Amino acid sequence: MDRTKTPPRAGSAKGSRAAGKTASGSSKRGSPASSAKKTTGRGAKRSSTRKSRSANAHTAELRTNLIFIGVLLGLSLTIFTAKLVYTGDSKQGRNAPSVPLVIETEQDVFRTSEESRPVSSNSQNTKPITVSPVLSPIAADTPSGAGAPSGSAAGPPASPAAKSAPAGPSASPAVTPVPAVSSTAAGTSAEPRSVPAASVADRIAKVDRQSDPALGKKKGTLLFVFDDAGHNLRQLEPFLRLPFPCTIAVLPGLQYSREAARMIRAAGKELILHQPMQAINRSLDPGPQAIRDGMSPQQIRTLVLQNLAEVGPVSGINNHEGSLITADAGAMSAVLDVAKEQGLYFLDSRTNAATSVPAVAKKKNMPIWERAVFLDNSQERAEIIEAVYNGMKIADKGKSAVMIGHIWSNNLAGILAEMYPEMIEQGYSLSTIARVATEDGTLE
Repeated sequence: MDRTKTPPRAGSAKGSRAAGKTASGSSKRGSPASSAKKTTGRGAKRSSTRKSRSANAHTAELRTNLIFIGVLLGLSLTIFTAKLVYTGDSKQGRNAPSVPLVIETEQDVFRTSEESRPVSSNSQNTKPITVSPVLSPIAADTPSGAGAPSGSAAGPPASPAAKSAPAGPSASPAVTPVPAVSSTAAGTSAEPRSVPAASVADRIAKVDRQSDPALGKKKGTLLFVFDDAGHNLRQLEPFLRLPFPCTIAVLPGLQYSREAARMIRAAGKELILHQPMQAINRSLDPGPQAIRDGMSPQQIRTLVLQNLAEVGPVSGINNHEGSLITADAGAMSAVLDVAKEQGLYFLDSRTNAATSVPAVAKKKNMPIWERAVFLDNSQERAEIIEAVYNGMKIADKGKSAVMIGHIWSNNLAGILAEMYPEMIEQGYSLSTIARVATEDGTLE
C-alpha cells in the first residue's frame, strides 16, 4: 500500500481547517509594515511619558527651590529685624533682650537745654544761657527710666529734653532753651570725630580758661540719670560700678524689673520709677503698665501706685516716652498727685516741648525737675563726650545740670568713668536729684 500522504483536497473538511490555520498564523504575525507602526507608536508613548515625568520633576524642583528661597528670605529678615531691636544677653538676665534703640525724642530737637533745676511755683523765665563756642552743641538726650523692651523692638527702641534742680530760696528761675548751633540742624553732616580719653582733661581745662578767669573755682553739680533698666542685667552692671553717685530709672512690668531694682539699691545708687507713657506716635509701644490716652485720673493713680509697689522703694518718678501724656494736664495732675503724696520728686524727661508738667506743678505749688542734656542721642564717642561738656558748661555757673543717658549705650559708662577724675579736678561735684533736693529743702 502506498503510504505517501497526499495533500488534502480543497473541498474536504481537513483542507478547510489547514487553510484556516495558515491564515490565522499569517494574521498573528502580521505584515512587516504593521509591525513597524506598532513599534514606533510604543516608542512615542514612552518618549512622551519620559518628557512628562521630566517636566513634572523640574516643576517640583523649581517649587521646592522657591519655597526654600522664601524661607531663607524670611529668616534673614527676621534676624535682621531682631538685630536692630535687640542685642543678645547672657544667662540669668544676661540672655534677655536688650532695650530697643528706638526712642522718643523731644519734638524740637537740636536745642541746647538750659540749666537744670527744679521749676518752682514762683519761677520766672530769664535770659537763656548760651553755650560757649568751645563746645559743640549736642543732640538732646533721653529720660532716666525704670524699665523697658526694645529691643525692643525691643524696643525699643524715646528721648526727652529738659531742665532740673530743686527749688529753694536760692534756686534760679527756669530759662527758655535756645536753638543750638548744630551742623546736623543746619542740614550738613559732620564727620564723626574720635576723641582720645587722654584729651579729656585738656578739653575741660580749655572750657575753664575761657569761662572762668580763676581756675579751680567751685563749679556746679552734675546729676547723671540712666533710663530703661529692667530689660536685662548685663547692660545694667557697668553703671552699677560707676565711681560716683547717679540715678537709675527702672521700667515696670519687665522680666528683670524687680531684680534690677534690687541690684541698684544694693549698689548704693539712687532708684526711680521710669513710668511708661503713651507717645504721640502711636506706633511706639511704651511697654507694659503704661499710662495711655483715655485713662481716668483714678486709673492712672492706681497704675502708678502699682508700679511703685513693684520696683520700690524709690526716690522719684520720671516719664518713659510720653509725648502725648505729658502734654495732657489732667493725666499729669494725677501723676504729680501720687508723687507728692508719696514724698517723691518728679523728673520731666521732656519728650515733648509742649509738656504740661511745669504748669501743672506750678498750680500745685510743687517743684519738679527737668532734663538739661541727653547724652546718647548718638552712639559716637565724640558726640557723647561733647554732650557731657555741654552739661558741664550748664553747671559752670554754680548750678546743677541733669544729664540723661540709657543703660543700653555700650560706651557711655566707660566714657563717664574716664572723665570722672577730671570733673572732680575741675571743681564739679556729682550727686543725685534726691540728695540735692533734700539739701535744698525741696524734698522731705
